[in-house]
Amino acid sequence: MAASSSGIRWLQVYFSALLVFGSSDVQGFVPCNARVGQSSIYCVCNSTYCDTIEPYTRGNKGLYVLYQSSQAGHRLTKNTSKFSQTRNNSGDVPVFTVDRNSTYQTIIGFGGAFTDSAGINILNLSAKAQENLLRAYYSTDGLEYSTGRIPMASCDFSTHIYSYDDHPEDFNLTNFSLAMEDIKFKIPLIQRAQNMSQKKIKLFATPWSAPAWMKTNKNMTGNGSLIGQPGGKYYKTWAMYFIRFLQEYAKKNISMWGITAQNEPADGNLYHFQFQAMGWTAETQRDFIAKDLGPLLHKYGYGNLKLMILDDDRIFFTTMAKNGVFLC
Repeated sequence: MAASSSGIRWLQVYFSALLVFGSSDVQGFVPCNARVGQSSIYCVCNSTYCDTIEPYTRGNKGLYVLYQSSQAGHRLTKNTSKFSQTRNNSGDVPVFTVDRNSTYQTIIGFGGAFTDSAGINILNLSAKAQENLLRAYYSTDGLEYSTGRIPMASCDFSTHIYSYDDHPEDFNLTNFSLAMEDIKFKIPLIQRAQNMSQKKIKLFATPWSAPAWMKTNKNMTGNGSLIGQPGGKYYKTWAMYFIRFLQEYAKKNISMWGITAQNEPADGNLYHFQFQAMGWTAETQRDFIAKDLGPLLHKYGYGNLKLMILDDDRIFFTTMAKNGVFLC
């Protein structure tokens, strides 16, 4: 999820989606009010005007629907046409082959992050511009985002560094509490998005760093990891930190579909890393999940939560797999 203070929403990627088995055109959608940006056009979305996406509806067989965005100016432009009865062998026309018997990965959804900076920018807009912008992402008039990522405490899209318990040696998390940023920026926008969406938004939470007092470098940024080893008191306290976050958001009627164990776990292994991070190896993340986080999730009724690991660049994927993380 992204916004600017001028209320402009933009898409600057080439995209095309083919939907088969037909469509019937629906009137009443609002077209893109295009303006020229640095490298392509963008669509205006402000307090008085915001484009919508012409919806797809199932129609007659033999038709296909193409939604296309491009640097040339298309912004999810919808076109309906008929399948040709003859094969074109010229080589200049793409050929789509649909094999119903071969399936691959399941697409969970598309979405954005409810960061502090997104909340600050959105709430700086007028009330009507806020409404239009959120509808452009979450309603049936817009993209219908179906997933959302929530940082646990501060991240690199925050105006300052903070955690939910900055009291040293508070192993019982007696002083754990959500921050002003959760109450003012994240939670209200999540609730508004949920109310706009006809689908249940799959929300998942991600930590950037444990509180500084739990870490080897005593800092939420830079090169540092949790003190001790998996199974130790710092790791168990950090696991409970997840539980407390889930419980506090549940009090606001916001339930998580999943969590990731750490944002970009390689970052915290880099010397002088500039924003909130915490270092993990494949082995320590595996053992933390097996000894600490996993058992607590089951104990407190979150056993069905989707627990995702790695959450980093693909170059680390094979390392994580080889060292047994996926076997937990």
